[in-house]
Formats: sequence, structure tokens, C-alpha cells
Amino acid sequence: MTNAPVESLISAAIAFLGRYPPFDTMERAALQFLAARLSLGYHPKGTAILLPDHGEPQAFFIIQRGVVQLVQAGAYQATGSPALTMEPGECFSIGALMEKRPVTVPYVAAEDTFCYQLPAADFRELLHRSPRFQDFATGYLTSLLRESRRLLKIHFSSAASEQQAMNRTLRSLIRRPPVNCMPETPIGEALRSMHREKVGSIISVSPQGAPLGILTRHDVLDRVALAQCDLARPIASIMTPDPVTLQAEASAYEAALVMARHGVRHIPVVDGGKLIGVITERDLFALQRVSMRQINRTIADADSLDKLRQAARDIRQFARNLLENGVAAEQLTLIISTLNDALTQRIIELEKARHALTGIDWCWLAFGSEGRYEQTISTDQDNGLIFVDNLCRPRGEARALLLPFAQAVNRTLDACGFPLCKGNIMAGNPRWCLSLAEWREQFAIWVGDTEPEALMNAAIFFDIRPLCGKHELAEALRETLRALTKNNERFLRQMAQEALQARPPLGLLRDFVTEDSGEFRNTLDLKKSGARLFVDAARVFGLAAGISQTSTAQRLREAGAMLRMSEDEISAAVEAFFFIQLLRLREQITQDPQQPQEARNRIDPGQLNEVDRLVLKECFRQARKLQTRLALDYQL
Repeated sequence: MTNAPVESLISAAIAFLGRYPPFDTMERAALQFLAARLSLGYHPKGTAILLPDHGEPQAFFIIQRGVVQLVQAGAYQATGSPALTMEPGECFSIGALMEKRPVTVPYVAAEDTFCYQLPAADFRELLHRSPRFQDFATGYLTSLLRESRRLLKIHFSSAASEQQAMNRTLRSLIRRPPVNCMPETPIGEALRSMHREKVGSIISVSPQGAPLGILTRHDVLDRVALAQCDLARPIASIMTPDPVTLQAEASAYEAALVMARHGVRHIPVVDGGKLIGVITERDLFALQRVSMRQINRTIADADSLDKLRQAARDIRQFARNLLENGVAAEQLTLIISTLNDALTQRIIELEKARHALTGIDWCWLAFGSEGRYEQTISTDQDNGLIFVDNLCRPRGEARALLLPFAQAVNRTLDACGFPLCKGNIMAGNPRWCLSLAEWREQFAIWVGDTEPEALMNAAIFFDIRPLCGKHELAEALRETLRALTKNNERFLRQMAQEALQARPPLGLLRDFVTEDSGEFRNTLDLKKSGARLFVDAARVFGLAAGISQTSTAQRLREAGAMLRMSEDEISAAVEAFFFIQLLRLREQITQDPQQPQEARNRIDPGQLNEVDRLVLKECFRQARKLQTRLALDYQL
């Protein structure tokens, strides 16, 4: 005979838990085990549920109703001090239970609150019974992000099959053994092998099997047919030496990025230094409505504004396809930035042919998000020019010739969907078309200045990357920047102080602090109040460590390790940053392209599903952790 009231309570608990991760996908038997062992506790407003001096927690808590505050260290009695909040469906004391230690901050009922409680012994048993819960407990943010990506694919009703999954390894995509030959193989024999095997490339290998060169069907026209090459010559005389290769365990994401960056269609795959196969662009994007190959061809062939605009539209459609297929934000922003680079380089190439720039050594510079490889779909221009003034082309004369060229490039980029910078940070502005000596002088002024405008300029211009022209000019400027900032504690402290001016938009009692009036009421700016928090902190860490990387993720990974941040802390910060980037991309891709620029990075958190609300809140918590470290490092 069953106990009807008990069964009813268990059923109610299961129904509630089924609305929140990880319980919504937990194994049925494990969920029954959990629900049967829960008790419901009441905590009046202002009551401390868990305190650091309580010792190791005796229970795992799941909020059923109400709000729980996590009061920051040393701020428990401080009126109005900032606090993190948790709401129904969220749980706490996982870390303390896993590590068998007290909690590090007080958990206080911000209003009358009910929490399900699971005894500590049953919590540990649940870890053994449920791989899903164990995965959640050991990687909270990663687990939430995985669930978010699953829901995103459902939202877009993606028809992508496993064959299209961009996180697959290259090893799993290899369809056949590679067609290869020795360097001394006659060209004619190599071509017959390609024809017989019906492949578009042949790889020259060493006796040990290492790739030495590649000959593609595209090369044959120029290097063999048109050149009337003697087919008895060895393939080594016409092959492309030292081809770009990838490891067998590299992902399809990485292959796509390499193809876009280097303009190649075939990538030899190696394992232990030996060739095991060749991945082609067709392998990666055969089922895409718009392929990277098509985009690259459109860009390369573009000789008019209409064709350049078409390439820009193709890039946006391609980004949407990748997003629908579950591509992660880090790879997606890299691919977008790389394709945008190719488009910009084509525009520069076309305009260079229309302007007399002979005798001038110059380099087109990318700043801001483009300089960090973090462009989204909606991004304005941040660029400049650096040149060498010499006796043949003095500074004034060189600038006078470069400015019309730069202004033409800026106008064409604007026509292709990259709006003119409102702050006029563009190469066509004489202020940012400077000689190497002038740029060095300007950087020194910014580093030595304490004014907010100087710090703002440092935040934009110090994310610098060469895009086209003499790259060594940009590298010389970056070396100057490293020398100016690496051990400059005063400047770094000012940059850290500036980075702390923006705070995570977390509410004291409810999830998020949004605009309370006006056109953008109830929305958050995911760029200014989200991504910027990570970008600014990572920039300070990167400059302090003297690293050359400009991307936020690489700055956190490299500088974080040098600054003794734990791997888990670095990983959580990087994942949080890219989730915010993913939300930005999702909004921009689904919005009307005619939306004003100010609206393109805004989101109404009330419209998010429950999983994404939890992830976004956790992302802002990670931003707060980064800012706390920054404040401690510089005693702010």
C-alpha cells in the first residue's frame, strides 16, 4: 500500500525540478531518488541559510520559492553592499560539498524563501547514481552552456546531421587514404595518379611520411598547362612547399578557420607527423547553403561595389548557417573576423590600384573588436594607417597621398555594412594616418597621460593588428607598446581603475539591472555591460604580462596562467565571455538589418529561456570574479 501524501509530494518535486537544468535531463531513476529524499525548508526574510562559520554544509539546497543573496566577503553587515542573487531552480553549496569545506560567502534569504534540502550523504550518492548530475556539479557553467546550445539548435530547427557537426575531429571526416608521392616523382606520373584516383590534390611526402608539399588541380593550370612544363620534371619543382597542416584531433572549426585565413581548399591531416589524409572544403561545407569556398571566390572575383556587397551578405548568411548548426561563439567570431578580413583586404586591393601610392611603405591597422578577432555581425569600423616617412616620400607628402585612398576604403566598407565610426577612428582621418614615429609618440603620450580620454583611446588603439601592407610596421609599434606598458604599474593601475567603471548588471533582489525607461526599457546592452567587462580586464592582464596576443580569450589564457589563475577560473571566464558573444550574435542575426546600431547589442533578459537566463547570470558572476581579481591586484 502506497503512502498517497508522500507520493504526491514526490510528484510535485519532480514536476518542479523538471523545469530546470540539470534536473530536466537527469536520468529518471536518479530523479526519483533525489525527489524521494528532499525536504522543504522555510527561511524567513533576512535569515542566514548558510554561513562560512557553519562549517561543512550538511545539505544541498535547491530554491523552490523566493530569493537568496550571496553577500560578498566582508560585506554581510554592510548596508547597501553589492550582492549576487539566486532564484527558483538555482542550487547552492555544490562547491563546498564537493570539496568538504565551508562556504566562502553568506547565503541569506532576501525575502521569505523555501528551499528543497538534500542531506549531504544523499548528495554524494546522487553523484554516483547520475552521470548527468556529476557532470553538472563538476562543471556548472560548461554544463549550462551545453544545454543552451542544445536548445539553440531546437530553436532554429536545424536539420544538421552528425556529418555536419563542426566539433567533429578531422580524423572522423577523412574519407579515404591520401594520394601521395615522393618529391622526385615525375609531374606526369603525379597527374596520372590524381586523375586515376579522382582527387583534387596530391601530397609529396618524405620517406617517413611527413608532408613536404602539395599540388592541387588549381595549380596544374598555371604551373603545368600554361607554363608548358616538362612532365618529366620532379613534382618538387612545382609543388607548394611546406603546406599548412592540422593534427588529426583538430576540429572542423579549426579547419574552416585555416581555409578562410590562408585561402586554401585542401588541408593535409597528420598524426604523429605522418600524413593520414586530406580534408577539403567540400568535406566541411558540402551541405551548406552558402559555403566558404563560394564566399572566398565571390570576394576574390569582386570588382564592383555590388559584388563586394554580395560578399558581405554571403558572410552574414554563412554566419547564420554556422550558428544554426551549433558552432560555438569562439570559432564563429574567428571565422566571421577572418572572412571580414578577406573582404577588407579585397577592398584595399581595389582602391590601391586606383591611387598612386608608389614609394610609400604602409600598413592598414585594425583596432577594437577587429583587432581582437572578435567581430560580430553588426560592427562599425575602427582602423588606421601606419607608414614610413623617408627622403623619397616625406611625412606630409606620404599622408597627402594615403588619405584619399583610406577615405575611399572607409566609404566602401560603409557601403558593405560596416558603418563609419561615430568617433571617427578611421584611417581616412588625418589623426589616425600617421608615420611609425608619430604613432610611437602618440602611444607614449597616452601611456603617460592620466585623463579619461587617453585611457579610452588606449582601450581602443592598444588592441592592434596588421591587416594589409607591411606587417613589420605594426609589429614594430606593438613592440613599442609592450616596452611602454609591461612594467608600468602606474599606467596599468589606471587602466584597471577604468576597467572597473562598468559593473555587471546584476540586481540586489532580482536577476538583472535593466534600463528602467526610454526606448530601451527592460533591456541590457550586451556589449557595454557584458563583453566589455571581460575585454577590459583581459587587456590589463595581457599588457601587464607583456604578451603579444590581442584576443580576449588568448589574453586570459596566456596572461592568466602567468598570473597564477587556476585553469578552472580561466576556462570559466573564457566560456562566460563567449556565451555573451553568442547572445549578441543570435540577436544580430535575427534582427532587422535596418535596426539602428544602438539597438543591435541589446537584449531583453525577460525573453530568454530559463537555461539562458541562468547562464547569463553565471556569466556576469564570472565577470565580477575577474573584476575582483583586478581590484585586488591593483589595490583598488
